[in-house]
Amino acid sequence: MRLHQAAGAGDQEYLTWAYQTHVTPIYQYVYSRVGNRPDAEDLTSQVFMKATSGMRTDVSVPQLRSWLYRVAQTTLTDHWREYYAEHTGALDEEVTRAPAARENAGAVQRVDSLLATLPDNYRRVLELRFLRGYSVRETARELNLSETNVKVLQFRALNRAGRERASTS
Repeated sequence: MRLHQAAGAGDQEYLTWAYQTHVTPIYQYVYSRVGNRPDAEDLTSQVFMKATSGMRTDVSVPQLRSWLYRVAQTTLTDHWREYYAEHTGALDEEVTRAPAARENAGAVQRVDSLLATLPDNYRRVLELRFLRGYSVRETARELNLSETNVKVLQFRALNRAGRERASTS
């Protein structure tokens, strides 16, 4: 059965029929991909707005349905591309921004002097873990050590730093 025959003679009737017949499954498809009602509703309306300009009346119902799903897929792709482009912009700003100035010069001086009293391997582990924010895995990779060895060195370095601090207070 040709769609044009099922939809009726006028283009407006055809568009109305195509919308009423396919809006629910297209909405469900979009909702399953975005997971929230407002976005699903907006994107479903975008799908049908895009579809009205290129919708053909000389195709079968399965061909129309397939085409509408392709329009939905490209609409979703555009949505996610825009969504992630917005969020990576904020990340780019974070990466390119100069590091914040150290606020407490006295604390920075105390940390630097405390680190200077530690052996190099202890100091390096503490610098990577706490000043540069490396994970245990990243620290291990940087120092060519096992993760277990990094944890042991970190534990010992913190104990020693605590003892050093207590003896200077």
